[in-house]
Amino acid sequence: MSRAELHRLALALLIGALGGSLFFAAGLPLAWMLGPMLATTLASLAGAPIAVPPALRGPTIAVLGVLLGSGFDREVLERLVLWLPILVALPFYVVIVTGAAFFYLRRLARLDPRTAWFSATPGGLGEMIVMGDRAGGDLRTIALVHSTRILLVVLAVPFVLRALGHAVPTVPAAAGAAASGPDLAILLACGLLGLGLGWLARLPAPGLLGPMLASAAAHLAGVVHGAPPVVVVAAAQLVIGAQVGARFAGYPLFRVVQSVASGLGLTLIMLALALAFGWLLGEATGLPLLLLVLALAPGGLAEMSLVALALTDDPALVAAVHIVRIAIVVIAAPLLFRIGERRLDERRLPTPGGR
Repeated sequence: MSRAELHRLALALLIGALGGSLFFAAGLPLAWMLGPMLATTLASLAGAPIAVPPALRGPTIAVLGVLLGSGFDREVLERLVLWLPILVALPFYVVIVTGAAFFYLRRLARLDPRTAWFSATPGGLGEMIVMGDRAGGDLRTIALVHSTRILLVVLAVPFVLRALGHAVPTVPAAAGAAASGPDLAILLACGLLGLGLGWLARLPAPGLLGPMLASAAAHLAGVVHGAPPVVVVAAAQLVIGAQVGARFAGYPLFRVVQSVASGLGLTLIMLALALAFGWLLGEATGLPLLLLVLALAPGGLAEMSLVALALTDDPALVAAVHIVRIAIVVIAAPLLFRIGERRLDERRLPTPGGR
């Protein structure tokens, strides 16, 4: 990492820490994620030279994976059967949400078909930017629309839930006490080993799923007890929040305003569909509506998992649904685009005789 990159990172973390401190002092929900997220977003729009390297996301999400795994117990395993209807319904949910979002971005936001398609998916920010660019879409618009979606969903959900009477703490924690001594060393090993094995096994969302499985196995086997310390979780939240806000750095203000306007309508559509599907699945499974909405809400995997850790007793379900949703998006989006692109190209072919 060059000196200039270090300076941008240091400034992003400093601004994020100030935002987190203000949120924490005010007793606001998920202070060490939402505070840095909002502070760095404002700094980005003001032209501050900030950036959080993508390489930092893996280790910070590994902390979250270990934290999720520390909440596994026998009761979680017994509830696995309740997840099946949700996972079966998930492909239909992804298709419906993507179709509605694509219609909105084409008809109302007036984006071109390629840009609208890869901006409409409920997940897979990094993958959609790469695929959309290769397909001829506007890379910057795709990145901005997805970043806006994540920002608005993650900022809105905790405050809406607190307004509805749900207690949302400043820092999420697993059910157990913070680990110390040998247990802390084992949790560190779970994070490092799970991160490496997740990449080697090419798991979906390897940075979270690998450490989560390693930590869950260690807790279920009774090898370790407790969760990562609160200060470590807060530091991971800080990096995750700052990375979301720093994505807006370097974009012209008018482009950001356009993307926020498009992203606001997109977010409302996606949240409405998440609520509708959550209600239907709640009727079918008996699971709480809050849990299902958090599982289906189109925020970032790490960000929504942190919200679930703060609000539910089954954050593993939320993480699992988000992981599967992202996998479906990454696999299906390019395939469906090729089908639609072929039909579009066929319509453009000249008729015999030039008619």
